[in-house]
Amino acid sequence: MIKTLLLSTSFIFLSATLFFAGNGLATEEYDEEAYGPEKTIEWNKPIKATFDHKTHTMDIGLECSDCHDDLFEMEAGVAEENEDFTMKAMAAGQSCGSCHDGDTAFATDTNCAACHSFSKDQIVWDEPTKAAFSHTSHVEEFGLECESCHSEAFTMKKGAAAANNDFTMAAFKKGQYCGSCHNGDDAFDSATQCESCHFQPTDKIIFTQPVKSVVFDHSIHVEKAELSCESCHKEVFTMKKGTVEGQELIISDNPVEKRKYLVNLHKKYCGTCHDSSQAFGYLTRCTVCHIGVKGLKELTGEGKKKDAHGKSGH
Repeated sequence: MIKTLLLSTSFIFLSATLFFAGNGLATEEYDEEAYGPEKTIEWNKPIKATFDHKTHTMDIGLECSDCHDDLFEMEAGVAEENEDFTMKAMAAGQSCGSCHDGDTAFATDTNCAACHSFSKDQIVWDEPTKAAFSHTSHVEEFGLECESCHSEAFTMKKGAAAANNDFTMAAFKKGQYCGSCHNGDDAFDSATQCESCHFQPTDKIIFTQPVKSVVFDHSIHVEKAELSCESCHKEVFTMKKGTVEGQELIISDNPVEKRKYLVNLHKKYCGTCHDSSQAFGYLTRCTVCHIGVKGLKELTGEGKKKDAHGKSGH
């Protein structure tokens, strides 16, 4: 019994010793002379990234001489000033890439989140049509990795996609850019659920051709009538500003020819819904859309300007 008691006491003493020793190690002060600067280094070039000396020296066991001065000069800001401080150069084995080669440590084109933080702000594109992209929803909600899109689908450079002539909805349909995932199998097709990415126009569209003073309001059709974008685009209307206005107005003095042309025009566009079945017929309630010269002036504010000028004596 005494032997058992001694063993129990020894075990408790040993556990306590290890506990306090462990706490002592945990609270050991960070030695900057031995392990490098404690503060995380933040780079904005080639893209925003962070570097932690503690992870590389104290945790992994690298010496200062492993990186300085052969790879990095021991002076703040020097790396970013070098023109060859790029992801491409790293992939070729320079700077971070001398270790992050896939053998010594993970390659520079993998495990991106270890150094890089994705933007919490939405990316807003104006081309091919105004749309927004959220890294948060794709990374945190759907669990995608940075390399899921970069750099095969998108070059990791701000503005690079919009600068390409082939950054179009037609290209998406062929599996490029967003279409590499938004193909109807991996994610919803790029020709559907438009409102997930695209902004609904808030301003009324005013047509001057092929018929003058015609107004279209997206909010009435989307919010009140609960139509989706694909109800009209692309089978009825191409999603490109000015496409309908590009239609040539018939030049004829024959009223029969003019009427025939306008009827066919209505049937081709608005008449696909405004057929007296789905919505009021295009031959009725004309002034809902055709507001005339006076209505157009009121809508654009020209009428108010003239009234104001008249009252002020101009």
